[in-house]
Amino acid sequence: MFKVALVGRPNVGKSSIYNRIIGKKQAITTDVPGTTRDWNEEIVELEGGVFDLADTAGIEKHAKEELKKKVKDQFDQNIESVDLIFFVVDASTGITSEDQSITDYLRKLKKEVSLVVNKTDLAKSQSEITEFYKLGFGKPVQVSAKRKTGTNQIIKAMKEFASETNKVQPHTGLNLTKQKVPAIQVSILGRPNAGKSSFLNKLINEEKFIVSEVPGTTRDVNSTEVAYKNYEIIFLDTAGLRRRGKIGKMPGKNREGIVEKFSADRTKGALEESDIAILIIDATDGITSQDMHVAGFIKDAGKGVIIVVNKWDLADKGFQHSFDEVESFTRLARYKFEFLPYAPLIFVSSQTGKNVQKVLDLILEIKEKREQRIPTAELNNFLTKILYTKPPVSIDKHQVNIKYATQVDTNPPSFVFFANYPEKVHFSYRRYLENRIRENWDFTGTPIKITFKAK
Repeated sequence: MFKVALVGRPNVGKSSIYNRIIGKKQAITTDVPGTTRDWNEEIVELEGGVFDLADTAGIEKHAKEELKKKVKDQFDQNIESVDLIFFVVDASTGITSEDQSITDYLRKLKKEVSLVVNKTDLAKSQSEITEFYKLGFGKPVQVSAKRKTGTNQIIKAMKEFASETNKVQPHTGLNLTKQKVPAIQVSILGRPNAGKSSFLNKLINEEKFIVSEVPGTTRDVNSTEVAYKNYEIIFLDTAGLRRRGKIGKMPGKNREGIVEKFSADRTKGALEESDIAILIIDATDGITSQDMHVAGFIKDAGKGVIIVVNKWDLADKGFQHSFDEVESFTRLARYKFEFLPYAPLIFVSSQTGKNVQKVLDLILEIKEKREQRIPTAELNNFLTKILYTKPPVSIDKHQVNIKYATQVDTNPPSFVFFANYPEKVHFSYRRYLENRIRENWDFTGTPIKITFKAK
C-alpha cells in the first residue's frame, strides 16, 4: 500500500491537515506544541486508490528529554517505510532554523518530498509564501486547514505520485472495509502508566507505540490491526484516564490540561466504537479506585470486557502493594469488581510476554458469546421453570405475571420479558433472572440487557 506521511516541526498544523484528509476529527489538535507524540495512521479511500496516511509528531532540533528521544526514535523507524513525505511549514512564521534542520534531515532520507505551506490565511502577502521556494522542494502546495482550503491539492499530489508506483491499491467505488468480514474493535483502557502501550507492543510483537515512565505519554487513540485465526482485530491504544474531577486539572500546566481533556474525550469515543474493552491494571499498585472508575465506564457502555493484570512479573517479586499469590489477588479483584462478575481475569507480563497471546483467544471467545442467540422456545421453557421455582414478588395489591420472553438483539445480548405490570418488577428480580440466564447459558465477558414491557 502506498504510504504517505505529514512531517514538520511542532505546531505547524499537521494534525489539522490529517483530520481534513481523512474526514474526521481523529488526531487531537491544539495550540500546545508537541501535542502529537505517536505515529498515527489511517487508511484513506479515494478515487485514485487506497492510501496509508500518517500524522507524525513534530520534529524537534534538540530532543534531550527521554520522552522526546523516544518520539524521535519512533519517527526514524517508521519513516523508512514511507513512499511520499509532505513537509508541512507555517506561512505565518516563515522559514525557521527548525525548518532548515528538517530540510537537511529529509534530503538524507532520499525519499520523495512535497512541500506544504499551511496557515496561508495568516500570511500578509504572497511573497511570504514564495519565500519557501528557498527550501528547494519546488512549488509548494498552499493550504489553510482552518479555512478548509488546499487539502484537495494534497490529495491530488498523492494520486499523482502514487500512479508512478505499483503500490497503490485501486479503489473499486465501494467502501473496501465493508466488503470484509466486520473486524473486532478492541479498546485498551486503564489509568495513566498502567502499561497499556507496552502490553499492546508485546501483543503485536512490535515496538510500535511509545512506552515511557512519564504518565500520560499516550494522547491520541492509536490503532493497529492484527490478523488472528481468520479474524481481523483492530486494537485501539488509548490515553490513560484519571479521576473525572482531576481531568484537565494539572497544577501549573493549564495548556497540558486542555490536551488531557481532549485525550479523555477521544478515549471515551474509542470505547463507544469498540465491541470489547481490555482494562489494564498495574499489579504493582494493586486495584485502585481509578481502576474501578474506568471499569464503570466499560460497564455503562455495555461492552465486552477482559481484566488484564499487567506487570505480574514485578508483583510476584514482592514489589510495593503486590500480592504473592494469584488466588488472593483474584479474590480481591472479584470483590472490587463485583459489578463485573462476568469479566475474565488474566495475569500477564508485558516484559516477559507471559500469557499476553492468550488474550487473543479470550477476545474471540467473548465475540462468540456476544453474538450468541437463544431460541425463543428454549428461552421460554427456561422461563417456565424459573417462574415455578421463584415467581416475582408483588410489592402491592397487583400480582406481577411474566408471560413470555424473547431475545431481541445481540452484541450485547438483549432480552425482553413481557409482563402485565412491567414497571412493578423489582430490581432484585431482574438481577435474579440475569444470574439464572448466565447459569444456563455461557455469556463470559459480556453484559446482558434485560428489559420488561407490557404484554
